Order: sequence, then C-alpha cells, then structure tokens
Amino acid sequence: MPRKPDEFSVHILLDGGHREEVRVKGGKEVTTLMNKIFRGGEDGEDFIQLPRNMDNEYLVIRPSRVCGVSVEAVFASSVGIPDLDD
Repeated sequence: MPRKPDEFSVHILLDGGHREEVRVKGGKEVTTLMNKIFRGGEDGEDFIQLPRNMDNEYLVIRPSRVCGVSVEAVFASSVGIPDLDD
C-alpha cells in the first residue's frame, strides 16, 4: 500500500539566488500555492502572501521574481526503516 505524505515542502528559488521554503499539509494546498505563484497578479509585480511554518508568519514575494519551484513530499513515519539500536 502506498504511503501518504504528511506534508509537502515547497522550495522557491528567487532572483539573486535567495531560497525560501514553505510547508503545506496536502495536495490541494500545493495546487493553491502554485496558482498563487504562477498566476499571482496581472503583470507579476503585485505582492502575494505565502504561509510560513509557524502560525501568523507569512512570506511576501513578487511572482515575477520566482525563478524556480521544487515540491518535495515529507513523510514523518518510520515504517520500513530498521531500528539502529539492535
């Protein structure tokens, strides 16, 4: 049976080499985040607000300054990993 990721880590590469990470809980949130980044505003110069790891913490970026995005599934369980104490 395939495992379901506990959350997704979205890595955003910005102009100038800056890298930011945003974590979201599910696939729908990833889709919403991608739509914000790639369809955010008419000319891409409007600021968009992205959630951060903690409550009430946000990242504000301009979509036109995003160079690349990578999405990584994060699994919190240790199923199938041998115990190192044996």
